[in-house]
Amino acid sequence: MDALSLLLDQFRHMGWADALVLSTISGNPVAAADDCILAKLRHLHAVQKIFLDVWLARSLDPRVADDLDLRALFAFARGVHQESMRFLEALTPAELERVVELPWSKTATAKLGFEVAAHTLAETLVQVPQHSAYHRGQVSARLRELGVDPPMTDFIAWVWRHKPDAAWSGDDRE
Repeated sequence: MDALSLLLDQFRHMGWADALVLSTISGNPVAAADDCILAKLRHLHAVQKIFLDVWLARSLDPRVADDLDLRALFAFARGVHQESMRFLEALTPAELERVVELPWSKTATAKLGFEVAAHTLAETLVQVPQHSAYHRGQVSARLRELGVDPPMTDFIAWVWRHKPDAAWSGDDRE
């Protein structure tokens, strides 16, 4: 499997996992009303959008998801995933090597106390699903605290299911 195919699978899995978690939360009134869960989800999906905007050389809005309720966040996440997939599907392997400047790199340098290394498009494409999985894990832990059984969203579980597409709210597949 080549790098671009693996990245496409990572993003397809991310969409599936995000939709599954959002559906689980939407189906549970206690989870749907939890401010901690909503804050994590807003952050997770805002970061996905911000990276997409970096890749597409658009202006960034770090507060893009701050005021979204769960229903609006579902639609927002779906749109970001669809646009991300269009972006990835149009890439060539050679484009993966281009250096991408993240606007917050200088802030990271100051905060971390060392000069951050340059990074490629491929490396930033790896970062987004990794970051999303980290926060989905936090959401799953919170769901357990609330007595809700979180869905299995591991990559291998997605593979075992024959790599299904995301079932976003309102999809005919639901």
